[in-house]
Amino acid sequence: MKMFAFHCGGEKTLRSVFDPFDQDCGATIHVPYFFYLIQHPDGNVLFDSGAHPALLDDPRSRLGDAADLYEIVMSPGDDVRSRLDSLGVDPEDIGHVVQSHLHYDHAGGLEFVQGATVYVQREELTFAYWPPVYQRDVYVRQDFDTVSRWKQLRGEHDIFNDGRLVIFPTPGHTPGHQSMLVRLESEAYILAGDAVYDKEKMQARCLPGLLWSPDAIIESWEKIEEMQRRYNARLIVTHDLHWQDTIKLGPQEWYE
Repeated sequence: MKMFAFHCGGEKTLRSVFDPFDQDCGATIHVPYFFYLIQHPDGNVLFDSGAHPALLDDPRSRLGDAADLYEIVMSPGDDVRSRLDSLGVDPEDIGHVVQSHLHYDHAGGLEFVQGATVYVQREELTFAYWPPVYQRDVYVRQDFDTVSRWKQLRGEHDIFNDGRLVIFPTPGHTPGHQSMLVRLESEAYILAGDAVYDKEKMQARCLPGLLWSPDAIIESWEKIEEMQRRYNARLIVTHDLHWQDTIKLGPQEWYE
């Protein structure tokens, strides 16, 4: 088994998204976008699918008026098709996509892997189609309307029934957010998605600004920490501000 982490652009936003009570909460930060490819003997699995390439040239076509709220920073090739192509993988070779949740920066590549089964928690799909006003701008129905092969989950799910790729719920950021345990030959990893923005903020129990439930996210942090202890697992967060120093970047590097 191998796991590849693919950087696919990002956006500029305020530090208050990570912690509204941070002493430097008004500062601008550059938040990366990532998705991950796991090559399992029984099939290729994506964890998230990145942002839609239309955000590069015409973000209003996807985000509408909300495009004025985000400063998208993407370059040609910052999309799921291009990143997979850099490894010689065809999108049609992707059999499984685990969506941590369905926000635009995580689900924009779904239309390019339409042959895959897409795993979501049932609560996430309902929330994505009928989001409340405080999260309405971060769900783009075009991203997931083309999906025909949903696998709606209620709780944990072992994709290949071998303990190597185990999806588990981590609500809080959204009601149906989920993370995934990846047990490679040499080490175990937890792909946290947006259950954790910043490891130090999680350890200090500082709540992020974009949130569905503070109680749920605290419980999810406790679950993630318990999983880390149980499997001696390293935590990988999607929006790691220090990614250039902490992440093995595909396709040149990988985890195994």
